[in-house]
Amino acid sequence: MEDFNSKICRSAFFDSLENANLAFRQPHLFAELRFDLSSISVPLIEKMVWPEKIIFTCRAGTLSEKERFEAYQIALKKDVDFIDIDFEADLDLLFALKPEIRNSKTKLILSQHNFSETPSFEILKASTQKAFDLGADMAKIVSTAKQISDLERIYHLYTHFDRLVAFAMGELAIESRAKILYLGAPFTYAAFSENEQTAAGQLNFQQTIDLYNKLKSINI
Repeated sequence: MEDFNSKICRSAFFDSLENANLAFRQPHLFAELRFDLSSISVPLIEKMVWPEKIIFTCRAGTLSEKERFEAYQIALKKDVDFIDIDFEADLDLLFALKPEIRNSKTKLILSQHNFSETPSFEILKASTQKAFDLGADMAKIVSTAKQISDLERIYHLYTHFDRLVAFAMGELAIESRAKILYLGAPFTYAAFSENEQTAAGQLNFQQTIDLYNKLKSINI
């Protein structure tokens, strides 16, 4: 039987520390905390209860650079399993955190997000290699698919790299979120609940399982 709890990371954001801790007490939970989307102050990270496996993510936009640096610092001190940093948008932040990352047990996910298109395969491959050259334990490459050939380029990355989570956003790319588990991705992402999407085309946990099983039954 498939262990979907370890293969599907549920992305979440919360309006309070209490609701976060209540949700994270679920057994066998693998989750991503989108701290940047949550209404929780940075010092309260110290009081958070972590699930069995956690990715801590704090994108640019809602918090100051100082607040985001402090948020990642606290997460590292609390030994979260992974932190996710966008290596294009947050290169300075990555370099500032490097000493603390090296001295922690936390693994580093370096990610890239293209919200307008899927670049050529050569560019996708170069971006993935750049993530590893910058010290990633895992690379996350996300594009926007407008045609089937876009998805094919994303899938082709799995023939060149391990420790990779690569998929596409958008309605056309929904299938990619489950299919990548066949291609070698260690896990995929799903919404924490049906009403809490953190990206376009994101399914919830059960919908991801259902799509995975459907694809498996027709050997895609």
